[in-house]
Amino acid sequence: MPTKVFAQFAAPFQGAAMNSLLDLGQSLAAQAEKITRLQLEAGLESSRDAMAVTQALLEVKDADGLAKWQEAFFQPNLDRAAESVSQQYEVLLETRGILAEAVKQSTAEATRQIQENIDRIAKGAPESFAPVFDAIRKSLETQVATMETMGKFTDQFGEIADANLSAIKNVVQPVAKAAGASRRKTA
Repeated sequence: MPTKVFAQFAAPFQGAAMNSLLDLGQSLAAQAEKITRLQLEAGLESSRDAMAVTQALLEVKDADGLAKWQEAFFQPNLDRAAESVSQQYEVLLETRGILAEAVKQSTAEATRQIQENIDRIAKGAPESFAPVFDAIRKSLETQVATMETMGKFTDQFGEIADANLSAIKNVVQPVAKAAGASRRKTA
């Protein structure tokens, strides 16, 4: 008998779970393709730049030439690398959003199906079991509320991390440019 009840309880999950899993797999594959494309493009550009930078460095004859080389090649390459990292970070943020949404959707669907199954089983159970089913329902509601609170906390934590990263990026870029300018003045 327990096997039959479990089969009845689990059957609705199978179709919805498979569709959700396929959708999630496709979304994650698209994200992996984006990040791979960004990395390949950055690597190709870096290789091209490395050849040009090396050629220009071999042509440097004095300190003034070195300062001009640094201004023409070094700082733009750092800026390009920072932009590439920023783009990859954006893709990772999108991926985090996709995963969070998938977890929320699957949790909501699973919760709904569990509640429906509990209600269906409770209808067929003797009246003396009503307090047991009420306790199960309350427990499920508490778990859902806890998961929603944790989701909100995770979202807030992500927003704080993003704000801190942006603040650091905004401080580091002007400092790096100012350091490069001061080196050129002393040279």
